Amino acid sequence: PYTPSAAMPRSATDEINTAYGRRMAAIRKQTGLSQSAFGAKLGLSYRTYASYERGEREAPVAVHRALYETFGIDPVWLMSDNNLVPRSVS
Repeated sequence: PYTPSAAMPRSATDEINTAYGRRMAAIRKQTGLSQSAFGAKLGLSYRTYASYERGEREAPVAVHRALYETFGIDPVWLMSDNNLVPRSVS
């Protein structure tokens, strides 16, 4: 049962976070931006953005939304596709 004081369990495995990070890196490289500049466009510090790209942290929904709103990236592709070619929402 839900306990308000309990920490939320991680929903993604290290493998999923690493794959997500590879997709974020592919988007960033396509834009030609540095990690710092790309993170800033998403409203993130360099350190926070870099931790997502390295797969060290699970990105929250706010990051998915920022990628969609800023770069038109399909959130389904971002979370699940193995193809490293960024897919925009059509």
